[in-house]
Amino acid sequence: MSGSIREKYPGVWQVRYAIGRDPVTGELRRLSKNVKGTKREAQKVLNAMIAEADAGRLLATSSATFRDLTERWLNMNKRNQSPTTQRTYRNLLENRVYPALGNRQVSSIQSIDLDNLYDGLVDRFELSHSTVRQIHAIIRRSMRQAVLWGWIANNPAINATPPRQEKADLTPPDPDEVSQLLRAAYERDEQFGNFIRVAATTGARRGEICALYWDNLDFKNATLTIENSIIEVPGGLRRKDTKTHASRSIALGKSTMEVFEAQRRNAEERAALVGESVRGDSYMFSHEPDGHKPWTPGNVTHKFAEIKRELGYHNMRLHDLRHFAATEMMAGGLPVRTVSGRLGHANPATTLSVYSHFVKASDQEAAGFMDDRVSVATSAPDKKTSAKKHQPSKKNSARSKR
Repeated sequence: MSGSIREKYPGVWQVRYAIGRDPVTGELRRLSKNVKGTKREAQKVLNAMIAEADAGRLLATSSATFRDLTERWLNMNKRNQSPTTQRTYRNLLENRVYPALGNRQVSSIQSIDLDNLYDGLVDRFELSHSTVRQIHAIIRRSMRQAVLWGWIANNPAINATPPRQEKADLTPPDPDEVSQLLRAAYERDEQFGNFIRVAATTGARRGEICALYWDNLDFKNATLTIENSIIEVPGGLRRKDTKTHASRSIALGKSTMEVFEAQRRNAEERAALVGESVRGDSYMFSHEPDGHKPWTPGNVTHKFAEIKRELGYHNMRLHDLRHFAATEMMAGGLPVRTVSGRLGHANPATTLSVYSHFVKASDQEAAGFMDDRVSVATSAPDKKTSAKKHQPSKKNSARSKR
């Protein structure tokens, strides 16, 4: 980067300073100021511009649009974001953000523009608060990258005001509904019944169950390791890390182990019919005799939807079986850390945040328990303690003798 001074008119000096190339056009960007006075005064202005540039405070206006920024930001993050996340972000940008801001220069976007966008998405398009907050997160992170690249001086999303987070109204199915669901699933397809049973007892996510290999099951110690998930991408399926990028091992009850044993026998019988065998890296839930290809998560959801409609459970989702497992464990008094570990949450705080209102019943039981404990302690005081309570202290006795 370099600067120059030239006398534009008598007594008027033009100070120019080059500050890199435009990220879109590739042209050299310059800042220009007119200074009235002497050449020495113009030199002082140039020196000040150089000092501000060195400190990172001097920026030239870029012609980059918001679409240019987000496209580059998304491409940069391909390795760090799953294909599902990338697809979701692109859909939100294309359908909800670009119509308003796509062709705007990044440097021209202000906090009020973002607030107007958020208000319109809620009021006119009736998007949920959580969706708008997700859009805000995309804008905030991409704008932060623009700051780091030197395209803009400040991130306008920092001072924007997205709608408040709405508390999710969870309505997990009760045990009777889950029993009817299981009965209907087994009547239609034994393998699908096993899938639903595993989902209800482990609380595992749909994609996590689809991704289970037989090597993930320890028959001897009755434990299941969940370390991957299956997602749908353009052109097929992809195996990826879990949502938290961490594996977990959970214990299995006797009846759940029997489900896995039945599923294994089923798989071996199908494989034997065509001269194949079930290996450790065969998928537990597969339509292929050798289990080389997993069930598609979307097909699982579609089959679940058919069964729930037959039962009249129109508002129930497959993911609600995860909520069912969580709330039943919480209601059973299991430690939050244990529930969090089985669900695969990043930390117990996440579990409490999602299921806090289901802890109220346990909290009420705790209140009654403590009332009973304190009542027992106060209703039958120790005889010796009671006797001492009525005996005068030595100090009081001495005072009485006086």
